[in-house]
Amino acid sequence: MIEVLKLLITFVLVIILIRLKVHVGISIFAGSILLGILFGLTPLELIKAFYYSSTAWSTVRLILIIVFIMAMTNVFSQIGYLKDMEKAIKELFPKAKYSLAMLPALIGLMPMPAGALVSAPMIEEVANKLNLKPEEKTVVNYWFRHVWEFSWPMYQAIIIASAILGIAVRDFSIKMFPLTILMIIIGYVLLLRPIKDETSETGNRKEGAKLLLKATYPILVIILVSIILGYDMVYGALIGFISALAPHFRNLDRKQILKRGVQPKIVFLLLAVMYFKYLLQTTGAVSALPEAIIQLNLPVTFVITLTPFIVGLMTGISFAYVGMAFPLLLPFFTSFDKIALAYLSGYMGMLFSPVHLCLVFSAEYYKAELERVYRKLLVPGAVLFILGVIYTILLR
Repeated sequence: MIEVLKLLITFVLVIILIRLKVHVGISIFAGSILLGILFGLTPLELIKAFYYSSTAWSTVRLILIIVFIMAMTNVFSQIGYLKDMEKAIKELFPKAKYSLAMLPALIGLMPMPAGALVSAPMIEEVANKLNLKPEEKTVVNYWFRHVWEFSWPMYQAIIIASAILGIAVRDFSIKMFPLTILMIIIGYVLLLRPIKDETSETGNRKEGAKLLLKATYPILVIILVSIILGYDMVYGALIGFISALAPHFRNLDRKQILKRGVQPKIVFLLLAVMYFKYLLQTTGAVSALPEAIIQLNLPVTFVITLTPFIVGLMTGISFAYVGMAFPLLLPFFTSFDKIALAYLSGYMGMLFSPVHLCLVFSAEYYKAELERVYRKLLVPGAVLFILGVIYTILLR
């Protein structure tokens, strides 16, 4: 029980630091140092552990994937692909209310902080035509912006989870994809379908398809290489980045691409997560929780559900609940249904988190009352969790 208390102290420190707006990477790193100290490691041993965890291929691979994806996102921004996506959706889905979902979903294909703030102005004109209230605009934009985060292989949380679990990104994405489909269906039934839409505009679908292909082909390259052909995600991310970069190389601000791709805070976050995982294993701390649960007769499902949910709720960041909770829960992940349940629970915490930037910024942009936003989010969120749990049971 003393070991579990040490783990709890570490956990509380990280949560407190994040709540105090200390960067999540620094918070996790500080928690890692405290964990090592509590479990009797000397300063030299802590330094050696950081060296070993940082130079391991699993860590280097993780950093390379994130760097390539973030650099590619900057290329997209510089060459105007976001505008092309907006035009493409309006041509492909002239019925106004469908673009309310498609535009945030398209932006969601490119992981970026506060991405819902990018899609918010895109759908505002259409939302105003349909006389949506600020809270309705906020929930629709927020919901569809996040439908991919269960399974899209470019998301940091999925890449980090695959590294921690030792599961191929492809396998993780495929098994989690039904939750993405589920979220889309729930969003359509509960959020889109009730909207009255009498618009009768027509679009040029051929032109829309061309624009969409032009704006998303590097993403399709990643999917082809890493999901369809099954090569390691690091190769898919590299080839996807090169395919976006090469045709426009002379016209791009290459310093900005490097600056956006190699962000010290993000790189340090990844190093901190892998350091935390390494220390949990080398100190034997990771085995302390299962032993305590056996002694206390706590249900494993309860622990797997509650731990990621609390971290997701407190941080509002998907890679935080993966990076903090998954290494701790590794002994319980005896089958994929347990992994899926943990990810779903953390996701629900993140979705309802009052510090989730997408939620806060969307509400602020539309001048919506956050309490009313939560009321509108409650039913679709509850349905998603219940049906998601049923899916994880079927995975057994």
